[in-house]
Amino acid sequence: MMRSEKGVLVKAVLVVCFVLCLVCVAGGKPAGAAETIKIGHVCSITGWAGMLGSPQRDAMLAMVDDVNKRGGILGKQVEAFIEDDQSNPTTAVIAATKLVRDKKVNVLVGTTLSDCAMAVASLAEQEQVPYIVTSPVVLPFKKWVFPVGPGDVKMAAHTVEMAVNTLGAKKIALFHDTALYGMQGAKIFNRDVGKYGASIVIEQSYDVKDLDVAPQLTKIKAAKPDLMVVYSTGAPCAVIAKNYKQLGMTTQVLGSGGLGGPDFLKIAGGIADELNWVIAVLKISIAESLPSSDSYRKTVYDPALKIFADKYGPGKPLNVFHVSPMDAFVMAEDAIKAAGSDDRAKIRDAMEKVKFMGLLGYVAPDATDHQGGNIDTSTLALFKNGQFVPYSKK
Repeated sequence: MMRSEKGVLVKAVLVVCFVLCLVCVAGGKPAGAAETIKIGHVCSITGWAGMLGSPQRDAMLAMVDDVNKRGGILGKQVEAFIEDDQSNPTTAVIAATKLVRDKKVNVLVGTTLSDCAMAVASLAEQEQVPYIVTSPVVLPFKKWVFPVGPGDVKMAAHTVEMAVNTLGAKKIALFHDTALYGMQGAKIFNRDVGKYGASIVIEQSYDVKDLDVAPQLTKIKAAKPDLMVVYSTGAPCAVIAKNYKQLGMTTQVLGSGGLGGPDFLKIAGGIADELNWVIAVLKISIAESLPSSDSYRKTVYDPALKIFADKYGPGKPLNVFHVSPMDAFVMAEDAIKAAGSDDRAKIRDAMEKVKFMGLLGYVAPDATDHQGGNIDTSTLALFKNGQFVPYSKK
């Protein structure tokens, strides 16, 4: 065979191989199709809220492991891309931008703090990416933003109701932080307390970085309220507990849901136990006290606990800061399956039809209200011997 004929034959073989490759691509998956479903998660792993955000990261990783063991979503494995916002709204936006533009995530989840969530919401709207909010923030309706849980307003309103109707408070001292969570809670308390026949006799605030709040507590003590409501989040509340005990205060305390996390309990749980502080907690906090036949425990809590134990072992229990990312992941998974696609717009549309009972309560956003939880299901509890027990009147 002549050399020129050999060259022609080689070229022909290469062309055939190339065509076969194209056929395989066309018959299998479109060229450029994503190999995985990408979930982006922004949370506060460091900074003052690090003890809140680290559990959220752990929860997200557990959910991803679980779904991948079950075959992934739409036959694809799921990847979690996690960014630390350092408890800072500006950093949260930078982190979210990286996930949306560089990693090209299909769904964005976050954040730990309400302030950060507010900052990221505008970015999600601009970039047209489904954004599931995991902090209890209340946002104006946005097409691409879906908060899980009842949100700050419903939670605060329910706390007001429990303060008066369950604890019997008439003269309330309100002590809150100056972050968005505390300010929102204070706003709702001032709005609603009167309709239950009670009043706020004194209101004080503090910065989450304060190391001493004795001056504020001294003023509260002098006002002689029958209930002091502490509306704040996490470890910074420990300074309140410390100064409260040092001042010999005996006023009944009701802590908002932000005091139900492991960071506050690790530092000041002993004081809360000793002085009988009542805390408004999510149902998950008392799940171990519920009978095994209880629907919440049987269909929601126990399966979530198994997912967590499979990832980290039975010695690492669920806490309140694990729940919102777990519910967010379920929302994302259900929406992607319903959409039958990893396309952002199709996932967004499907999210408006998602309905399920989650760890935070019933999740059912719709086309006119993207707030995931219709009601607040928190309850009152005492922290005794290292665990929460349901509150009951003596």
